[in-house]
Amino acid sequence: MALDTLAVTRRKFLRYSALAGTACAASGLLGPLAPAMAAQPIKTIRPGYLTAAILGDMPLAAVKDGQPVGTDLDMLKLIADRLELKLDIVPMGFPAVIEAVRSGRADWFGGNFAWNPMRSKILLLTDAVFYTGAYIIMRDGEAFDGALSVADLKGRTLGSITGYSIVPDMKKVPGVKEVKLYDSSDACVRDVSAGRLDFAALDAPTIDYMILQNPALKLKQIPITYDPAFPSLTGKFEAIWGVYPQNQDLFDAINQGVRWLKATGQVAPILTRYGIANPDYLQPMPSDPRLGVDRDGNGALLGPFAHPPRDFSTAFS
Repeated sequence: MALDTLAVTRRKFLRYSALAGTACAASGLLGPLAPAMAAQPIKTIRPGYLTAAILGDMPLAAVKDGQPVGTDLDMLKLIADRLELKLDIVPMGFPAVIEAVRSGRADWFGGNFAWNPMRSKILLLTDAVFYTGAYIIMRDGEAFDGALSVADLKGRTLGSITGYSIVPDMKKVPGVKEVKLYDSSDACVRDVSAGRLDFAALDAPTIDYMILQNPALKLKQIPITYDPAFPSLTGKFEAIWGVYPQNQDLFDAINQGVRWLKATGQVAPILTRYGIANPDYLQPMPSDPRLGVDRDGNGALLGPFAHPPRDFSTAFS
């Protein structure tokens, strides 16, 4: 049959073919790539769909009026559209989200999940989508702007949630007047807004979205400068996406899609749409904890899931 009778669309061809990138810029952006593979579809749990396991929390990943919304799903949809995959959203609890992807009941999870060495041993983890740092919530009348330091917490009351990993560091800050722990973010935020608490440290993207939705709270959120004496309180982490380890082609396509989003400046506007506007979210950490664990110095995969990546650069050209 003649090729011109096949009526193959550009994206359909991309979905079913592995094409080698020839442009130097593309190969530099996507890292070292394997030669073109034989034509084959991208394998997913449900053919033609990308099954996304989510917690259902805004502003990161939720379903509203039957449509996917939130930072991570907005970005994932841009990538899925390029790959001609439809999104199938499956809300579930934590840690069921991680287990669903690890066991192959879902293709993907996202939603401000931190990279850590243990997760890299059981899942394929994308490059950082953004970087969530430690932020301090305060009333908008406070004089701080840009950043504050651990020393600025002296003589103040601090709040957070019972069981958060930052609490031990908070209790060690010299000169802190009191550390108050809460059962919910709402209760903690209300006390800051009412002046019953000076500062609080909670889930930064969630609070940014809350401030966007409720300007009457008259709050702001400022990053705290890294201090090695207080790594949990002041440190940042890479917010990553997880992919089912057996679907390496899907991982390669999604990971290259993440690099495309970042290289084309699409991440910041999506974050800002949900109130996550501080440029610190796009600022990498001073040192990459992934080097020698699941990435080498060129960004190539290391560890149990290392493989020559399939080239999907043409899908993102």
